[in-house]
Amino acid sequence: MKDFYIDFHTHSHLSDGSLSPQQLLDRAKAAGIRILAITDHNRIYSDLPRLQAQNPELQLVHGCEISCLAPITGDKETELHVVALNFDPSSPALQKVLKQNQPDRRPYIEAILQRLRECNIILEDYDTLQKQFPETTHFGRMNIAATMVKKGYVSSVNEAFDLYIGAHGERRAFVPNPLRYVSMEEAVSAIRSAGGIPVLAHLFYYLLQEQENHKLLDCFRCLAGAESAMEVNYGPYDAAQRSALKELAAKYGLMGSAASDFHGQNPEDRLDHHFPATEHLPLLECLGF
Repeated sequence: MKDFYIDFHTHSHLSDGSLSPQQLLDRAKAAGIRILAITDHNRIYSDLPRLQAQNPELQLVHGCEISCLAPITGDKETELHVVALNFDPSSPALQKVLKQNQPDRRPYIEAILQRLRECNIILEDYDTLQKQFPETTHFGRMNIAATMVKKGYVSSVNEAFDLYIGAHGERRAFVPNPLRYVSMEEAVSAIRSAGGIPVLAHLFYYLLQEQENHKLLDCFRCLAGAESAMEVNYGPYDAAQRSALKELAAKYGLMGSAASDFHGQNPEDRLDHHFPATEHLPLLECLGF
């Protein structure tokens, strides 16, 4: 196979990205990407066939990043993200999972805005802020962080998360997410029912202990089966982290996936990681390439 670049984890303004789907594709083409998945949070881009027809230089794959919960040790539970690839978007099982993951977010966002006011960070109210992001159906922390940057309270989206609204870091205005997402078992089962490939996203993001990572990977592999994957070439990770992920994927019999996790909210948020197709042949074969 002649080498080219791929990316199976990106976001548009339908969730918490900054670009429209077409703008995202334009950026991907400029980065030399040939195969791409738009994986908005708990949302499926419904007009993918039209987008594909208008962009024949790219091969587009149905994608979605599904939030879910998994038991780790004892009573400890953690929020995970599983990327679904190459599924039937009309699948009733998948639609049911996505519907459960899309409750009213107003109380949660208003609680964050109140905590920020207590830190002397004054943003608009919920309705006014939401109107500034008319395309998104997943108004949330990324939009709040972008507004904080725009108003000069922080220098970057990463700083907003690290100091204020992120689950890790200083947590000055952090509010626990009250939303009850589906279980990992439900998410993986729905992806499988839709004919898709489950991909465990950004393992080190969850800050689990080593033994917890192993338990999670073992559980995920048992649920997802042979045609499943984990992100090994992940844009924000360094070479050592990517190498460790490749070893873990091999240990648990998971295919490796390539993922920029592009949102377009930070200067360092890039699509030009140049993930080569030849490093991901098993996944590409499962996807039909």
